[in-house]
Amino acid sequence: MRNISLAAALVLSLAAAAPAFAGTKERIEALEAAVASLRASQPAAIEANAKIDRLEAEVRGLTGRVEQLTFELEQARARLDSVSAALAGEAPQILSGAPAGPNDLIANEISKSAPGGSGPGEVSLPLDPDAAFSYASDLLLAGDYARAERAFQMFVETFPNHPRTADARFRLGEVYLANSKNTEAADAFIGFIRAYPQSARGAEAYLKLGTAFSRLQKPDEACKVFKTLKSKYPNAALAVLQRTDAEMGKISCK
Repeated sequence: MRNISLAAALVLSLAAAAPAFAGTKERIEALEAAVASLRASQPAAIEANAKIDRLEAEVRGLTGRVEQLTFELEQARARLDSVSAALAGEAPQILSGAPAGPNDLIANEISKSAPGGSGPGEVSLPLDPDAAFSYASDLLLAGDYARAERAFQMFVETFPNHPRTADARFRLGEVYLANSKNTEAADAFIGFIRAYPQSARGAEAYLKLGTAFSRLQKPDEACKVFKTLKSKYPNAALAVLQRTDAEMGKISCK
């Protein structure tokens, strides 16, 4: 009788534990499925991380390239500004702050670029407008004023509506001044002022126009231009205003 009672108790105990075992098995199966899913997704995650690493490396490389190009552009602009100052008769300031003579620094270079009064030489303007502008600017930076003049002329004629045409027309006027073609320079800067009345280089254009008139022995016209500059651009760059005052002093503007 006792054995029967123990057997009955054991059966009842197993029956009570069955649901718990069933739940545990289901949990294990769920965990195994999750592990399998993770294992299946692991290669994709690794590939995604590798792709991110590659993209980050590419971004770093491009950032470095941009920084290098920015540095080179700033250097080129500094060189171009220096040449522009020379073309306008503004020799770089020496340590004492006194300007050198207006023409002596570039006269020899101009004569070297066109020996014996020869023509401007061969100019082969690239078909691409950006490359063409760079080509003309490189000639200017190299001091080859005769060929730079022709290159900028060709650029303006070939690409009249390009975004760089305004700058090309301005540079052409500067080269005219450097080559003592003061009538052409005056015409160039008059055309620039009329075509680009809102240009950021408006004050400089008036300064160079007045300088051209002064060199043409037309002091009245020059004084009018200089006075217009000071009236229209009272907040122009200090260097431009100082140069204007100096030019006005040369021809005794009242």
